Amino acid sequence: MGVFGADMPAKGKLVLAITPMWANLSGQRIGTRGVSPEFIVANVPWWVDPTKKLRLVPQNIAVAAQTGAISYGLTNDLSVIVTASIAEKRLEALTFRGQSGITPLGRSYPNTFGLSDFTTSAIYRVYQDPVHRIQVNLGFAYPFSFNTARFDLLQPDGSVPNIRAFYGMQPGSGTFDIMPGIVYAGNLGQWSWGLSYRGRIPLTNNPENWRFGDLHEFNGWAGYTLIPGITTTFRVSGATQGQISGFDREILGRAVPTNPAFYGGQRVELFGGGVVSGKLVNFDAASIAFEAGLPVYQNLNGPQIAKNWQAGFSFRLRI
Repeated sequence: MGVFGADMPAKGKLVLAITPMWANLSGQRIGTRGVSPEFIVANVPWWVDPTKKLRLVPQNIAVAAQTGAISYGLTNDLSVIVTASIAEKRLEALTFRGQSGITPLGRSYPNTFGLSDFTTSAIYRVYQDPVHRIQVNLGFAYPFSFNTARFDLLQPDGSVPNIRAFYGMQPGSGTFDIMPGIVYAGNLGQWSWGLSYRGRIPLTNNPENWRFGDLHEFNGWAGYTLIPGITTTFRVSGATQGQISGFDREILGRAVPTNPAFYGGQRVELFGGGVVSGKLVNFDAASIAFEAGLPVYQNLNGPQIAKNWQAGFSFRLRI
């Protein structure tokens, strides 16, 4: 379920999908090395004024997202997809006392919520035989997402002002992005497999003068059908993303996530999951897919909070 562009509805068929997803991040890394909050506030300079050190370090981020998708088969080889997403992000942040030192002051627990994505895409099958198929896709994300969320955050002097949330805590980016991709998939008997690439490339800065770095994601997967209607899956995902370009003048505090250079990096993740078809209960039009995984390698532009795990499922109904 984590690969875009692998499935296409038949000509004249409409597919509705709802996909909830959850993820958790905690712990700080510089490159591949884990570092403590105390190390960061004692050694990492504030990018706005390098003579000062950072005073706030994220401890935990919980992400919950809901995506709705509508797919339609225009022909046997061409389909279109429209998606919309909302996201909620909950932060636990540790603030250190005063202008220097490693004495903790307290913790904050703010959250953000809003529209994350609105996209349109097309998938075209360029080759198919009884075993193999190749499909290309091209999508666009539109600047309708919410990227000016605010929250209350404890400061080193003990005040709790309402400020603009960090880049990574915004529900969306508010940029116009192009998303090219290609999928190779095969199946023979009870086995299925495939490889895919998809990019996400912001074309311009948003109105707040920043954009996320270019994202490139690669997947390889295999599936095995245990019995008709039940398939297990295994997926390897690798992604690389650049740093944030530009900066928002309202996101300048002495916290790790205010630095645009502390975003992006490389990550490899392993996922296991499955697909259950409604044919098991004589309702072939519906299916449920589920998947969960965790990273096995992270090389982050940091200090940056690391990813712990991700899980989700998808309910699909063919009309």
